[in-house]
Amino acid sequence: MNIMKYMCLASLFFPIAAVAQQDKTLCDFETPESYKSVRAYDTCPTSPFNLSNLKGNVQVVENDLNAEDPEMGFAPNSSNYILGVQRSRYGSNTFGALVELKEPLALKRETQYVHVKFYSTQDAPVMLIGLGNRDDRPWQPATIEQFWSVPTSKVHAGAWQDVVFPIMGANGISIKSLLVVVDRQSPHNQMSDFAVFIDDITLSSKANPFFSKSVYPINYEESTAHTRGDERYVKNVKLGSQSVAINQNSDKKLYFNKTANIFLAKPGETVTPTIDWKGIWMHGYAYLDKDDNGKFDVDYTNSGITNARDLVSYSYYKDKNSAGSRASSDCGVGLPSFKIDDDMKPGIYRMRYKVDWDNVDPGGSTATGNLITGNGGALIDVLVNIHNDEVNLFRATEENGGGLNGDVLLADGKQLTGRTTPFGQAFVIKSKPAEGFVLDYMKIRHGYNLEGASTKNENQQWKEFVVQASQFVNNEYTIPADCVDGDIRIVPFFKSDPTSVNDATVKAFEVKAGQGEMTLTASVPTHVDIVSVQGSTLFNGTVEGTQTICAHKGVYVVNGEKVLVK
Repeated sequence: MNIMKYMCLASLFFPIAAVAQQDKTLCDFETPESYKSVRAYDTCPTSPFNLSNLKGNVQVVENDLNAEDPEMGFAPNSSNYILGVQRSRYGSNTFGALVELKEPLALKRETQYVHVKFYSTQDAPVMLIGLGNRDDRPWQPATIEQFWSVPTSKVHAGAWQDVVFPIMGANGISIKSLLVVVDRQSPHNQMSDFAVFIDDITLSSKANPFFSKSVYPINYEESTAHTRGDERYVKNVKLGSQSVAINQNSDKKLYFNKTANIFLAKPGETVTPTIDWKGIWMHGYAYLDKDDNGKFDVDYTNSGITNARDLVSYSYYKDKNSAGSRASSDCGVGLPSFKIDDDMKPGIYRMRYKVDWDNVDPGGSTATGNLITGNGGALIDVLVNIHNDEVNLFRATEENGGGLNGDVLLADGKQLTGRTTPFGQAFVIKSKPAEGFVLDYMKIRHGYNLEGASTKNENQQWKEFVVQASQFVNNEYTIPADCVDGDIRIVPFFKSDPTSVNDATVKAFEVKAGQGEMTLTASVPTHVDIVSVQGSTLFNGTVEGTQTICAHKGVYVVNGEKVLVK
């Protein structure tokens, strides 16, 4: 691990003193002395890595993935050596690299965080398993699994990421080894192996990654305090009649992330942004990330603006406002109206309000003698839903069996796909199971980019909720108006009708729990969702025939039914 690269970034991420006092390198692979051993490992008892002579491919290699990231402006991993792991298609969903630590890690009854750098050649959800024993039971094997930790995000291919694993346990337990699971998906559909690299395993008190690609940056720490007290502060921000409370005088912050609040607007609409402000001798600015690229773009010089781009409204810059009129320096924060582009694609966009003095830098003024931290300014981010009058509807299928054995229709009995419904108005859908089946539940996704990631540039694009069969009345369900806030994707899930089963009928799906595993049997392609009682997803996919899933000892919920693995 190269300590210097963290210290150079201390002003961006954390105080240098905090590194020395709170962060501890568990393993950095720079020398053989930084670890006891590394090898492939699988917790599944029936894994070929346990039952046969398969050894796996895990070894320390030279780091040729040390280039500077152009977006971050530095090399996220400039180490000389890293640990390479071949994700074998023959390993279970708990296969990975076992790193035997030089010094044991003590669990505590408080959350600690283990940071691990990952570089994967394929998108993959990861996991960390801690192996060790109790200090007062030295006869216990050092391979007893003491925790499973799943991060909030998966590893994306092609770039180094600092992935954070929260860990906690009883006092008096020493973790002797860490199993870095490089892909916790079941490999039943995996046709080939792929490479994953890991590095710099660090114990920390910090829940946030040491580095990440910044979106919508500001020029100061987000925790920077507001310094002008009751003299100058923002009360609320508005778009037309829509309002979000800020109360800067009581919260006393420079930056406010209010992206849980979403304003509404339509392409071609003229809107008026407002900053409700107490104070004098300041100016107002509003930005809208129109091309949705994760930053607010504006081209300017010290004499004026050359291309406003995402700067949609401002009260004053170099003697002018955004309406093109001359303005005096004491004009205040009143913002001119602006028009949403006619061809703006419906979606969720980031908008920023700023109070500053004669400065259009979206991150806040850093000019000597005119720091936004000193002039009493503010930065406020919200979201804007740019929507049409009608939203698109479609019925979808999923590889896990969603959409089979029945249909979902509109109240008039017609197909969903290709139809539209008015934005912001409730409407009725109908369930139509095939013969021999009944509705189990429906997944309803609403927003934009519905087949993509749920967030883009940290802006939530869509939400999803599940409607159980018990919520349908006479096979009908009314989708609430507040969920008709964008396009709508519906996937129905049906199950065999137990009242139609006879002696000749084969049970469509069953699960049998065993020692460290569960066996799934499905006579037809069946969606199976396995979740631990702690809420972690163990498996989510389609099963046809018989399939064995390795599982840690405990209780799991399989398609709504509890199963005990011994």
